Amino acid sequence: MRSILLAAAAALVPAFALAPVSLAADQPVVAEWPENARHVVVRAFYETDEQLQNFVARTAPWKVDRRKRYLIVDVDEQQAVALQAGGFRLEIDQARTVELNIPASLAGAQRNGIPGFSCYRTVSETYAAAEALAMAYPDLAAWVDIGDSWEKTNGFGGADLMVLRLTNANTGGDKPALFTTSAIHAREYTTAELNTRFAEYLLQNYGTDADVTWLLDYHEIHLMLQANPDGRRQAQTGILWRKNANQNYCGAGSQDRGADLNRNFEYEWGCCNGSSGSQCSTVYRGPTPGSEPEVAAIQAYARSIFDDARGPNATDAASADASGVYIDIHSFSELVLWPWGYTPTPAPNGSALQTLGRRLAWFTGYNPQQATELYITDGTTDDFIYGDLGVAAYTYELGTTFFQDCGTFESTILPDNLPSLVYAAKSARAPYLDPSGPAVVDVSLSPAAVAPGESATLTATVDDSRFENRNGTEPTQPIASASFSVDTPLWEDGVSTSALSASDGSFNTSSESVTATVDTTGL
Repeated sequence: MRSILLAAAAALVPAFALAPVSLAADQPVVAEWPENARHVVVRAFYETDEQLQNFVARTAPWKVDRRKRYLIVDVDEQQAVALQAGGFRLEIDQARTVELNIPASLAGAQRNGIPGFSCYRTVSETYAAAEALAMAYPDLAAWVDIGDSWEKTNGFGGADLMVLRLTNANTGGDKPALFTTSAIHAREYTTAELNTRFAEYLLQNYGTDADVTWLLDYHEIHLMLQANPDGRRQAQTGILWRKNANQNYCGAGSQDRGADLNRNFEYEWGCCNGSSGSQCSTVYRGPTPGSEPEVAAIQAYARSIFDDARGPNATDAASADASGVYIDIHSFSELVLWPWGYTPTPAPNGSALQTLGRRLAWFTGYNPQQATELYITDGTTDDFIYGDLGVAAYTYELGTTFFQDCGTFESTILPDNLPSLVYAAKSARAPYLDPSGPAVVDVSLSPAAVAPGESATLTATVDDSRFENRNGTEPTQPIASASFSVDTPLWEDGVSTSALSASDGSFNTSSESVTATVDTTGL
């Protein structure tokens, strides 16, 4: 008999008495259960990969640690007994159990935001902020209605499904697209706020930051801030709501109702024991592929902004020069994932997806990996975007918990992930090619302003080593050359380019300081 004492947590929440919980080693019985706790958070240790996969095909874990061979999940008493009967060894996560059972409430003088989390805007506040951005920057932003949520479609209030589209409306041409979605799983607080802050960063820095100005002049950035607004309105009351709010599944009044939108996409829907056909499961895939209005809207919108660059067969690769990047922002586990999620076989563009994934993870230190290295899923966003259209598609898993504290969000998640999203937008023109070449950083001009006809010194660092190599090592090469253009992007027809020189006299390492004299005559 193993006993886990949780008494220390009781002082934090007096109304929630955490009594000792005994977990029988020889029979699936929980002898005692924490008083007033409907659910307890446990680490469930497993022996085999089959045991793990059978679990995730029925229930969405909070986190999976493949190295230490455990998953984190909330359970009631009956579910704890079932896990023990299935061969899992359970340990109660004391801190997460306390956090789970604290009622949501406004903190101190808080008047806005999710109760207890003032840094995260509610659905209505997110929509108001996006609408205000579109009004304040009419040449750069548009707030676009792409459909209706399940509740709105069925006359229960609900919400419009909205995308904030960012680009300079006064510049034309072929503009590659970055499309991001967030909060498709309602309980993941950090995701919509990161996406909203990304929009604010781009718009507020246009015209003063050269990278941002170039991005909005020559790219399109499409941000779906709240991909599951019905579910998020449930989750922001402080409950672990994951799915949409479809009342046709699992009972209209049940907190387990709805479909898991990230198992409902058409590509390889329900194929591979990566989702559930049980309506009350947290990974219920819905009755048919794309049955949910939120999923139908995302699929249609993606097909409207991206060209189809891939053939119909699983082994067909997207063309090397295909454009477009998609990112679905989730929490938590500190990961950057790419297709396939439904099979451990690498995707046809797997090597290039890995290269860009390791570039994106460099900014955050997150673990870059093919999605199946976590576990098998089917009917997911990134498998659909890549499988249906050939677009380079990724999932970010932010942070270390669903209800992440604001201090961690502000000090770590936000500043680490903003530059990663900027890099994703930069890569959208040729995501299967450009990340294989070096990154150009630390660009500066001295003096910062000159009169026409005077010269200025341009310096930069050209670096091919900015990969996150925690999960394998990405090959690097010595820099061979570097060049620059003024005002007109390098890919435009007839653009005039000038060479940069290695500051140390020769190009022979994977990171080089480069310099050039810029003649401003005629500018």
